Amino acid sequence: MTKFTLELKNNSYDILTGPGLLEKAGGLIKKIVSGGSVMIVSNKKVYSFHGAALKKSLEGQFKTSVCLIPDGEKFKNLDTMKKIYSCAASAGLDRGSCIAAFGGGVIGDMAGFAAATYMRGIPVVQIPTTLLAMTDSSVGGKTGVDIAAGKNMVGAFHQPKLVIIDTSMLKTLDKREFTNGLAEVIKHGIIMDRELFDFISSAREKILSLDPETMQYLVSKSVRDKAEIVSKDEKETLGLRAILNYGHTIGHAIEAEGGYRDYKHGECVIMGMAAAARIAYEMGICGVNTLNEQIKVFNDFNLIKPLKNLRTGNIIKRLSSDKKVKNGKIIFILTKEIGHVKLVENVPFSIIRKAINGLL
Repeated sequence: MTKFTLELKNNSYDILTGPGLLEKAGGLIKKIVSGGSVMIVSNKKVYSFHGAALKKSLEGQFKTSVCLIPDGEKFKNLDTMKKIYSCAASAGLDRGSCIAAFGGGVIGDMAGFAAATYMRGIPVVQIPTTLLAMTDSSVGGKTGVDIAAGKNMVGAFHQPKLVIIDTSMLKTLDKREFTNGLAEVIKHGIIMDRELFDFISSAREKILSLDPETMQYLVSKSVRDKAEIVSKDEKETLGLRAILNYGHTIGHAIEAEGGYRDYKHGECVIMGMAAAARIAYEMGICGVNTLNEQIKVFNDFNLIKPLKNLRTGNIIKRLSSDKKVKNGKIIFILTKEIGHVKLVENVPFSIIRKAINGLL
């Protein structure tokens, strides 16, 4: 097990990574939660694989309840939030109680938002079960739901009390879900960690075979990268944390245009990163080698797939409602070289259109 602390001004917390942590969750949570009740928020698929082990561990320490919600981004909405609130009330949760977010990014975002708003805020512990959630969404305190206007348009910052990452759970992910998460890991390498990027490029077979030592290194290093950014810019007020949105500007637009059904979040981020790489090259921000390095690693893992039944014009319209628009200007995070990016405003629409056309 590896342990490190995400240092924040008021909400520092530990992030634990390693195999076999699920069976120890009850004791680990007991050390940092004073209340007597924990409610697990999960979905049927995740819970069928790992729920019994988590519930058994928690029942030794807490009064434990379970709230199962539908699986998928299309259910990440205010209607589903009502069910979580109802579960919390029925279970008798109070301000000392804790919500355990047990699942992928959708579960983590919704359970975290429920914890941020139920009784004006109760503790949440993130127990991610997917590679995407382990390396990205479980760390940093961003919570929320989607509305018709866009992804995560309603939400709050609510840092967890603890993050428990049991890497052995990666063995139960299907191939699509695993590569969905790999997008965020690659992103961390591109924006700030040349060493991680080179490791991913050279360790393809070990990564795809879920070699335990390789995955422990990959997850731990990626999480530390994310934590480093969050510790310096917790609520994205300094502009530094914004680099974590690399690939998300166009990625979120694709995800919304697909109705949150056709493509997974990581798949959209990959498309967004491919487009951003092309934009950076067309604007002279990066050289052809930086463009090609990114495209090569995407292709090595078979991540780039043509978008179907989507129109460039509709995707561009979606960009205007993204959270990263400021004063009417679309802000892109663009790569100067692997490990270094910059924020760019006023990218010509002709270049944006050309980059998106390359995905269709």
